[in-house]
Amino acid sequence: MVKAVLRRGGFWFDCAKTLGEGRNYLTKNKPDLIILDLRLPDGNGLEICELVRSSPELAKIPIIALTGLTEFSDKKRGFAAGVDQYLEKPLILEELPLWAHALLRRVEWDAEAGPMPAFGDLQICGESFVVKFQDKVIGNLTRREFDLFYFLVKNSPKIFSRADIIAKVWKTASVDNLVDTHIFNLRQKLPGELAARVQSISGKGFRYLPAA
Repeated sequence: MVKAVLRRGGFWFDCAKTLGEGRNYLTKNKPDLIILDLRLPDGNGLEICELVRSSPELAKIPIIALTGLTEFSDKKRGFAAGVDQYLEKPLILEELPLWAHALLRRVEWDAEAGPMPAFGDLQICGESFVVKFQDKVIGNLTRREFDLFYFLVKNSPKIFSRADIIAKVWKTASVDNLVDTHIFNLRQKLPGELAARVQSISGKGFRYLPAA
């Protein structure tokens, strides 16, 4: 049924039935979009998600999790691993190509934006998916962490609520405390001096405030 609705939506696709097949496919191919089941015969589909997000060549590929795992803890693990959209089964199948087209449009817009400008001692490049601080490269951010960080930097010193971040940065449905999770993970990966610039403002949200 998924194949049929994607075909009607104008998509061409390949199908891998196991983690092993998926890993092998990704060593030879770079798809525009990944639709990922989490319950696979040989493990959890999030292993594919983590593989994609850790690869400089694949990291920007949007990923839709289409799964029957519907508990909040499952969703939290999915978003933390780098899933862009979490769709629960049973799903109105006609909704799937709508999400696919929406995520692919976002990739096109990001590509058109070109390299990101420098912000003092900080440089962010959208093409290479890399943050550079004081001539040291920070290349281990997930796509969500990268998007979140760039958004706060670009709009500094404005404060954004959790709802603002969900709507404007990730353009998806999510839950508020996932923003806190991504902020925490982001700070852990940034050098201490840079992490201190990502500030939590009680009762309001988050901002990036560069050193004076």
